Amino acid sequence: MDPGPAAILPSSSLIIILSSFVHMPDTGVILAVLAALLLIFCSALMAASEIAFFSISNVEKEELHESEEEADLRLAKLLDRPRYLLSTILIGNNVVNIGVIIISYYIITHIFEFKDIALGSFTIPGSVFDFTINVLVVTFFLVLFGEAIPKVYASLNKLKIARGVTGLFVVLNRIFYPINYILVGSTSMIEKRIKRHNAEIDIEEINKAIEITVENKESGNDVKMLKGIVHFGNLTVKQIMRQRMEVAAADITWNFEELLNYVREVGYSRIPVYSENIDQIQGVLYIKDLLDHLNQNASFGWQKLIREPLHAPETKKIDDMLREFQESHKHLAIVVDEFGGTSGIVTMEDIVEEVIGDIKDEFDESTDTNIRKVNDNTYIVEGTMPLHDFSKALDLETGHFDEVREDAETLAGLLLELKGRIPKAGDEINFEKFNFRILSVKNNRIEKVKLEVEN
Repeated sequence: MDPGPAAILPSSSLIIILSSFVHMPDTGVILAVLAALLLIFCSALMAASEIAFFSISNVEKEELHESEEEADLRLAKLLDRPRYLLSTILIGNNVVNIGVIIISYYIITHIFEFKDIALGSFTIPGSVFDFTINVLVVTFFLVLFGEAIPKVYASLNKLKIARGVTGLFVVLNRIFYPINYILVGSTSMIEKRIKRHNAEIDIEEINKAIEITVENKESGNDVKMLKGIVHFGNLTVKQIMRQRMEVAAADITWNFEELLNYVREVGYSRIPVYSENIDQIQGVLYIKDLLDHLNQNASFGWQKLIREPLHAPETKKIDDMLREFQESHKHLAIVVDEFGGTSGIVTMEDIVEEVIGDIKDEFDESTDTNIRKVNDNTYIVEGTMPLHDFSKALDLETGHFDEVREDAETLAGLLLELKGRIPKAGDEINFEKFNFRILSVKNNRIEKVKLEVEN
C-alpha cells in the first residue's frame, strides 16, 4: 500500500527544516573531524599517562632503577623528576584540549547554521545555540573519552602504559624544558612561601592553645616542654649548636701530658681533635678511653684512641639529628657549613634540652654563664649567646628576631645587623621593647651587652 500524502509530508518537511540549518560537510570539515579525533586520542594518552606515572609505588620505582631494560631505566629517570614530568603532562594536555576546542568550533560553525528564534517579544540569538552545542558536546567527548575512560584503564595497567609512553615523554620533556623550568621554579618558590606561612600559623595557634589550656602557674615547666615538642621538628642544628669559637678541641700534635692538662681544664667527656686548624677535624676523643692509660708518659700515642667523627650540615633538622645519634650510637656531631668548614658542634644533650629544658649535672654551674639577671627588667648578656638560647631565656618565640637577624645566629650578630656597623662600647641599640647597651668590644667582637626590657 503506497503511503498517502499525509505520510510523505512530515518526512519531507523534516528534511527541509534540517537542510535549513545543517550543511553537508566539505573536505575541510572532514579533515577537521579527523584532526579532532586525533587530538582527543592525544588527550586520552596524556590523562592515562598521568595516572600511570604517578600510581607507581616506591617499591616499583626501586625495581625500575635495578632493571636492565632500557625502557625501565628511562622511566625511572623520568620519575626521579616528578615536577618536570607533571609539568610536561599538564602543558601537553592543555595544548591538546585547546586544539580540540578550536577545531570543534570550526566543525560546528561549518555544519550548523542556527537562526535567531523569536519567542514573542523575546529573541534567542543563534549564537547561543552555537555556544551551547560547543560546550555540551565538546565537554562530553573530552571528559568521557579524553579523561574518564583512559584514567580507569590506566589505573589497571599502569606499568604497561608508563613503559609504552616513556619515549614520547622523554622527547616532550626536552621540547618543553624552557617552559617547565620557569613553571617548576615559580611553583617551588610559591610552595615554599605557602608552607612556611602555614607552618608559622599552625605553630602560633598550637602555642596559644597550650597557654589557654594551662590555668595555673605551677604548670610552667609543662608549658615549656609542650612548646619544645611543637617547635622540635622546625629547628635546625645551626640554631642549637655550640659555636666554633666556643668549641673545646684538642690539637692532634699535642703530647699526652698536654692533652691531659687540657682535658682537666675543660672538663668535657668528648673532645673533637683537629689537625692544623679546627676546620680539619680528625675525629672525636672520648675521655673514658683515656682512663686505662693515665699512668703513661708524655710520649704515649693517644692519637690511636680517636674515634671516627659524625658530621652534620647546618640545615639538618634536630629530629633527624636525634635519629642519627640513635642509629650511630654517638652523642656528638661536627656541624659543617656549605664550604665544608666547621661551624660548631651539637650533642645529644643539646637536642634533649630543647624538649625538657636545661640539664644540669654536678659539674655544671648553677647559673647560665651567657646571661645574668640583674633585676626583673635588666640583664647582662654575653655577645656569643646563641639567639635561640637568648629567646628561650626571655620566654620569647623561637623565631622572634627572624625578620631582622638575616644570617645572624648569636646576639652579637643580631646587634651587628641592627647597627649596620661594628659598635663601640657605650653605643645603644633599640629594637621593639629591647634596649641594648654595648658594655665591651674586643677585636671587633661584641663581648658583653646590657639589656633593658621595657614593660
